[in-house]
Amino acid sequence: MNSILDFLVRQKKLALVFTISIIALGLLSLNNIQRDQFPAVDFEIMSIVTSYPGASPEDVEQNITNVIEDELSDISGIDKFTSTSRAGTSSIVATLSQDVSDLSELKQEIRNAVNRIKSLPEEVVDLPRVTDFKTSRKSILKISLGSDTLSYAQLRDVVDGVAKSVALLEGVSEVVKQGYLDKEIQIRIDPKKLYQYELSLPQVMDAITQRNQRYTVGSNHHQQHEKTIVVLSKFDAATDVSEVIVKSTFEGLVVRLKDIAVVESGNVEEKSIVRVNGEKGFILQVKKQAQADVITTVDLVKAHMDKTRAKHNNQLDIFYSADLSKYVRNRLDIVTNNGLIGLLLVLVVLGAFLSFKTAFWVAVSLPVSLLGTVALLGVTGETINLVSLAAMILVLGIVVDDSIIVAESIHHYKQTGENKFKSAVHGFKRVIMPVVTTILTTVLAFSSMFLMEGMMGKFIYVIPLVVIFALVLSFLEVSLALPAHLAGVTEKPKQHNWFEYFEDKFEGFLAKVLKIRYWVVVTFSVVLVFSLYFASTQMKFSLFPAVGVDTISARMTMSVGSSLSNTEVKAKQVEALIIQTVGEDLVSVTTDVGKYFDHKAKFTIELLPSSGRDRDSKVILKALKSKAKNIDQVETLKFSVHRPGPPQGEDVEINLISQVGGENLQAADKLEQILLSLNGVDNVQRDDEPGKDRIEVKLDFEKMSRLDIDFNTVNRYLRAAFTGIDVTNIREGQNDVNFRLYLGDMQQSENFIKSLKVANKTGRIIPLTNFSHIREIIGEPDFNHYNGLRSILLSA
Repeated sequence: MNSILDFLVRQKKLALVFTISIIALGLLSLNNIQRDQFPAVDFEIMSIVTSYPGASPEDVEQNITNVIEDELSDISGIDKFTSTSRAGTSSIVATLSQDVSDLSELKQEIRNAVNRIKSLPEEVVDLPRVTDFKTSRKSILKISLGSDTLSYAQLRDVVDGVAKSVALLEGVSEVVKQGYLDKEIQIRIDPKKLYQYELSLPQVMDAITQRNQRYTVGSNHHQQHEKTIVVLSKFDAATDVSEVIVKSTFEGLVVRLKDIAVVESGNVEEKSIVRVNGEKGFILQVKKQAQADVITTVDLVKAHMDKTRAKHNNQLDIFYSADLSKYVRNRLDIVTNNGLIGLLLVLVVLGAFLSFKTAFWVAVSLPVSLLGTVALLGVTGETINLVSLAAMILVLGIVVDDSIIVAESIHHYKQTGENKFKSAVHGFKRVIMPVVTTILTTVLAFSSMFLMEGMMGKFIYVIPLVVIFALVLSFLEVSLALPAHLAGVTEKPKQHNWFEYFEDKFEGFLAKVLKIRYWVVVTFSVVLVFSLYFASTQMKFSLFPAVGVDTISARMTMSVGSSLSNTEVKAKQVEALIIQTVGEDLVSVTTDVGKYFDHKAKFTIELLPSSGRDRDSKVILKALKSKAKNIDQVETLKFSVHRPGPPQGEDVEINLISQVGGENLQAADKLEQILLSLNGVDNVQRDDEPGKDRIEVKLDFEKMSRLDIDFNTVNRYLRAAFTGIDVTNIREGQNDVNFRLYLGDMQQSENFIKSLKVANKTGRIIPLTNFSHIREIIGEPDFNHYNGLRSILLSA
């Protein structure tokens, strides 16, 4: 052992090569390693979203959700699946089992099962959208676009071009447009004129569809000059639809579409509203590719947007929000600053107590451990992210301790006048076992985090990995390189050291303490017991405490039945309150109105980083809650601090499942009362609140049969009156523009149903009330399922 150590301490050049190589590899890796907000985690969750325009929650449940769930129930490897059937949308979330050996094969099986479904209603134009949830699919930047000089149509064209150009940038996987209304050609038929000319709605729709066709019928079969025969009946321009002949007779009567309808260019109906900092505009949500660097990608996008602004003569107002790169930048700055401060403290403190040459080589062990860890993270396929950077901050003090212990021991032997090589050997041997023991106990303590399962385990997996990498590199540095570095440092033995006075005093104090060592042990044992009792009874546990949080969320609920426009009016008041209350600490406030329900709005408040503001997020939250009481005509307005860390549910979540309808409803009512009566439990919510009131048109199929009217015809009339029907489309530039047919004015009242007339198969016009009964009932809630059974979720 002595011969090996004696050899190593004499290899100063080898030690220097080792140290420089580790630092160089780390710097090279730091330049190439991927930086991201969180570790690359596969949530093992698949979502299936299907749009069913105009359908009620029960229709969505029966015609969409149940059909897809039946397919999923036959697939092995799915741990559970939950679903929500709301007006116009079915959303299913399948959680995959962790015991499955090949997740990729299981995910493909789910996609194939969904694609096999052929029995969806004809109103479902787009196929169900199957999405694989991963951290890499998260949005990294939101770009708000507005203009004081461009019209809505002009700005929409600009946004189209910007979205496509950003999507082509290196590192960008997808650009999602929000607050964007597609152009459509609106055909508004006057019901009175429709009845006057004895026309039916299907007749008009067929006439428009047949007029806008293109098809190839074959070739002329000429042996030398064969040619393809194409029949053209396409619109050259959107205005051509006005000239479509919808009825003609032998007597010469020709009825064109313009005789019974008004044709105009418009936008699709606004289903939801997105606002940023109180302004309504377009938002581009940028998502990066899985292997792309978040900082590099965001910088590339912003540079492209600067060029875009200049290209349009600064007519564009561009604002950035939800920039995830800033969190990684801030954490990188913290690690860098802490590392530099650590280096400075080591140089100053050890320089004062030992020597500046010794302090220098001890300080070098800090970049060796950290940069070496970065290199190993790159080799193992990990990323530089908020979690791994937090682990580096944690391990900073640990790695430098090992170097200080070894350096001080070697310095001690040098002060006795011993040969510098022997001092390095004896000093290292003297403390190596305590150093190894310290490293092993720390490694064992952090290794237990590898055993954590579930989503939390996937997120914190990198913490013990970073700690172990740093400690191993620290051990290699202090055992292979540091003794050789210090052996090359010549120090003259000092006869007197200013610190000896304090050592003598402490030695005398320690001698007295050792005489009463049993009392000392008892005293500290009592302190330990008291500390454990205090921690278990008085201190709260939070794995991810809301310290330094810079995001606050708010949810506003109006009375059920509130229109989208009415909810937006109230949301503007809340926005003004937020902007005024948060003041200079505000970066942005993003408002989503009607994303899921017309009577609800969500606000995301982005604050300045905690280091750049005087007020804590909790202080701002308290001020917002206090002023929120001044907003009237709002059922609820609740503010909460965004929880840091991986996705988490509420503190209390109870799912009530029943095979018999009504049982879980009764149980939910009782459970809600119990939760409300408990101290410390607030914000009790349930996911079965009633939707807006419903008008039911109950058809009498016996009368319909006698009157020669079918269900599809009635459905078309009602949809045209209140939703509109796409009948054909035309290509304008890079986009398809739909022709949407409406029956009546833009804002139809419920009384229109009673006056509606439907044409039967022979063209006879018959009032809807002749074969139906119209009634108004209380709105139905969204229908939630757990593994195919109806469920109610209560949270608090």
